[in-house]
Formats: sequence, structure tokens, C-alpha cells
Amino acid sequence: MILSRRDLQFLLPMLTAANAATQPRLPGQLPSTVYHSPRIPYIGDSKKKGRLFFHGATHSGFRLEMHETILGPGEPTHAPHKHEHEEIVIVIEGTVETSLEGRKDLAEAGSVIYFGSNQMHSARNAGAIPCRYCVIELRGSEG
Repeated sequence: MILSRRDLQFLLPMLTAANAATQPRLPGQLPSTVYHSPRIPYIGDSKKKGRLFFHGATHSGFRLEMHETILGPGEPTHAPHKHEHEEIVIVIEGTVETSLEGRKDLAEAGSVIYFGSNQMHSARNAGAIPCRYCVIELRGSEG
């Protein structure tokens, strides 16, 4: 069978797409997908509830986790603590008071918080209404 350049122009993109769709994923590798909010249930109560969007590895094995938390007025996330992985916190609604190595700061809706590796940190709802934020944990190879 002889293919012209015109034939290849239409055939190559289809072959490339088919090959990409059949590439094997590593066990635990995050799939490319949409994580639909209504399909991910919250666990907890009106004081503190959350939900996990994903936890897995990229193609290179770098582990990521993303979860959402809603805190009632005045509620803390947890006691101050530290861990090896970094965290990026995106404040969606309300006001979050952070404590980072003893320094306190307020983060309003639309703000982004970065907690570095092995730094003592915590957060609490500093407002009169529930606060909501998403956390992206950059876990690396630790799991």
C-alpha cells in the first residue's frame, strides 16, 4: 500500500493519539481526568469536614495530593506540626489565620499560602463564617 503525503497528513495525528491513549501508566499514577466536585463526598461535620480529590504519582513518580477542607468559625485544622513535604493552600472562601514558625498572618479569599518543608505550621478559621480552602501537598517520593 502506497500512502501519499496527504494520506499521512490525516493518518499520523490519529496514530499519535491512539499511541498516547495506550501508553501504560505506572501503578498509582494519577490519570488525566476531571475530578467532578459533586461526585466527591465530604467527610466530617459542620466544625470540620474535608474531601480528597486525588493522591498519586506523576509520570516521573513525584507524589501529589489535593484535598479540600471547610472549617467552622474559630475552628483549627489541627495542632501545630511539621512534616517533610511542602503544602500549597489556596483560600477559596472566608479568612484563614496561619501560624508559621510562630508568626501569625491572615489570608483572605483568593490568597495562597505556602508551608515549606519541616516548618512548624497550623491554620484556623479566623472569621465568623465557614472558611474553605484547597491544599496541594507536594509529597515527592515520600508517599
